[in-house]
Amino acid sequence: MPDVWLLKSAAAVLFLNALLAVEIPFSRMEWGSLLRVSPDGLCLFFGMCLLVRPGRRFRPAVYAALTAAVIFLKLFQSADRLVPMVFNRDFNLFLDSQRLPDLVLLFRLTRPPEQVLMGLAGALAGTIGLAWAVWRALKTLHNGLAARTPAHPGLRLPAAALSAALWAAAAAGLPPGGFGEAVLPRVAEEVRFILNLEHLREQRRAALRQAEGRARRVAGDLGKLERASVFLMVVESYGMSALSDPRHAATVLPAIRAAEAELRSAGFEMCSAYLTSPTFGGGSWLAHATLASGLRIDGQVAHDLLLASDLVPLAGYFNRSGYRTVRAMPGTLWPWPEGGFYRYGQAFIAPDFGYRGPAFGFGPMPDQFVLDWVARRVIRGAPGPLFVEVILTGSHAAFDVQAPYIDDWERIGDGSVFHTLPPVRFPVGWTDLSAASPAYSAAIAHEIVLLKDFIRRFLDGSELVVIVGDHQPCVELTGSDRPWSVPVHVISGNPGFIREFTHRGYTPGLVPMQPLPHPGMETLFWDLLEGFGTQ
Repeated sequence: MPDVWLLKSAAAVLFLNALLAVEIPFSRMEWGSLLRVSPDGLCLFFGMCLLVRPGRRFRPAVYAALTAAVIFLKLFQSADRLVPMVFNRDFNLFLDSQRLPDLVLLFRLTRPPEQVLMGLAGALAGTIGLAWAVWRALKTLHNGLAARTPAHPGLRLPAAALSAALWAAAAAGLPPGGFGEAVLPRVAEEVRFILNLEHLREQRRAALRQAEGRARRVAGDLGKLERASVFLMVVESYGMSALSDPRHAATVLPAIRAAEAELRSAGFEMCSAYLTSPTFGGGSWLAHATLASGLRIDGQVAHDLLLASDLVPLAGYFNRSGYRTVRAMPGTLWPWPEGGFYRYGQAFIAPDFGYRGPAFGFGPMPDQFVLDWVARRVIRGAPGPLFVEVILTGSHAAFDVQAPYIDDWERIGDGSVFHTLPPVRFPVGWTDLSAASPAYSAAIAHEIVLLKDFIRRFLDGSELVVIVGDHQPCVELTGSDRPWSVPVHVISGNPGFIREFTHRGYTPGLVPMQPLPHPGMETLFWDLLEGFGTQ
């Protein structure tokens, strides 16, 4: 009968292998992964076999380092699976780890406080429990490998040879399906990325210099606008799938076509197109930076370099042309240090709106309130032309709690009226957004109705209105093979403004018809500068 130490060592090996092989998040895991051999577990076992010396114990620092390494590999593996499921791109350790506080904030903004506390407490307890279990498994394995008696000769070298042979079989793909995916090669890729950061920065600096050179060759005076006000409306998660995916289009397209008919009857003309966003499923700040700079900003490295550059943003050109420039950012809760680059004359964040109603999901205030506030506080009585960017957050994931529509905009006031109205709720949540299609579709259709009513109520037709999505919704709502395209709609009562865009490939109406591939979102910047400059 095998000795107790041998059974304990075998149990420790099985536990560590299952931990490194199991696929997390659990809601999307294949339970068969528990039975696969982990190549990373083999590497750990091989290293233990070589480090162990009979009769000698590891120092606590060695156990701590090995425990931290195992937990890091597990967290890395989980992030490496989860990020593509949401953002349709690979996980980047250096860049994505910097957004962890934003993820915690998003959880806090979209979940009840008690659920947030329970989640944080559960995460802390789970991490402590996991660390303890890994520590104990490593210590048990060490004791087993270090044991050596006349009846039981040392197994370190045979075990090392066996783990090396299994690892070679895993590298060769034999047997297929018998091994899990190795994490260490992906970690090595991330290390290479970090070591190559300066080269990447230099590439981005070269792109910045190119954009600066192109900007010097345009007039940038926006004279063809003839001092007409311009409104840039950015709709959260408004992607091409809202119009092309039958699950979403069944709700969104009727709202689009109804808005088109009403606007036409009111004397407005319109055209639309698709543009390729630099991000997917999230990372809205990359889309905002792209719209403002005329440069594709598809990562945090490019974003940080842009903010430190001398590139003149879109609002800067409107400032030069005598416009009052305003940015309304209801989803921004704290001071906005990036404003130094964007150069808006005024930037309003959440506390500036004086909202007295309840929050709805991610958005601290309904978009209908924001649009009404812009009409009352910015448009009404404006002494000169305006350039106003409004960032609408009502269609932000998780889409489960949405604001109701108020037919009589005069009732909106400071938003207190929303306390008297029940929110629109959908039975979805962060754990399974694949079932959120009705909620997402309703949110986008709601945004279309709001923008149509805002244009009809508060604009006289002389203005140029540009409505654009920032990115596609998460992969669970679109599929991983969907393009990164977003709709852009141009609306005005001035036919000359519309012709400037139809000359550039936009199609009449509010339903874009352009085939793939679609131009980048950064082209909108140049369409405005080059299309409406006098030279």
